[in-house]
Amino acid sequence: MQRRKRNGDGGCRVLDYLDCIKNKTFVGHVIRTFRILAPGLEDCQHKCYMEDNCVSYNLGPVEGMARSCDLNDADHWMWPNHVVPKKGFEYCPIKNPCSSSPCPSNKICMPDFSWDSFSCVDGIWAQWGSWTTCHLPDCPRTRKRNCTSPTAPQNIGANCVGLALASKECRTQTLDTTGCETALGMENRTILDSQITASSFERNYTMYAPQGARLNNQYVRYGTCGAWAPTKAVGEYIQVDLGRVKTVTKIATQGRPTSAQWVTEYSVSYSNDTRDWTNYYGDCVKKFPGNFDQNTVVANKIEIPIIARYIRVIVLKWQHHPLMRMELYGCTPP
Repeated sequence: MQRRKRNGDGGCRVLDYLDCIKNKTFVGHVIRTFRILAPGLEDCQHKCYMEDNCVSYNLGPVEGMARSCDLNDADHWMWPNHVVPKKGFEYCPIKNPCSSSPCPSNKICMPDFSWDSFSCVDGIWAQWGSWTTCHLPDCPRTRKRNCTSPTAPQNIGANCVGLALASKECRTQTLDTTGCETALGMENRTILDSQITASSFERNYTMYAPQGARLNNQYVRYGTCGAWAPTKAVGEYIQVDLGRVKTVTKIATQGRPTSAQWVTEYSVSYSNDTRDWTNYYGDCVKKFPGNFDQNTVVANKIEIPIIARYIRVIVLKWQHHPLMRMELYGCTPP
């Protein structure tokens, strides 16, 4: 079957549909998917015809009265290894100017159905990856794609027109945490010393241990420096066991009470079993601004509250040496 459509640039898109290949499908290049009534061949052909980037299509197995219709932006002449066996599916190619293999062996043929012509390029885009998960107002969602050549791997990234990385704003409404901002026990010591651990503390001296990381804590001679002092390295963390699952809505920090040493940026992760940890939040790690002096309390609201038993505060940047005092705020979830 042949379909024709005149384009605005003067070209005429002509598609000659070839016989479908049963129990095969074309993977990695789907640009749109539809649910259509079975048998659906002409319906899927029409959808391909109306989509300017459609070069081939797949039909899924019949399920009741319906089946899937996948539109592809490439075909087996461009990616011969991407036709794979799949029971009940049908891969449906379209006659195009690349079927005679007109390009040199180190190039890939790109058909132009509007002018019944082709171009020979070094690389073409693979399918877009999935959008990353994001739930914070200042954290955009992103997705990536690779520019590759199936005939010449050394040409990876060559001559693909367009962007390899796409992003879009992520706007999630901040939740109302009124009534859930009670101090959870670092300062008043209802969180016990045994519930506070860390990845390290300087020279393993007890005066720098994480148990000193209580908000408004002070220097005690032969006791504590008044704060937690980890090894000077990105990724060191202090871990707090809240005793049970809590809703955490805010974190407050200070620096060392007696010296110009403090954390200027940190991230947070959480867990319910200390084995599986989740960065706050999703695939886009939130970076919290820390302190700018020794004693001012800097509080950061958790826009999307954390519900967990274990909290880690992870050092990213610091002034002179990373030292921290802290408090967690929240409530017991209903």
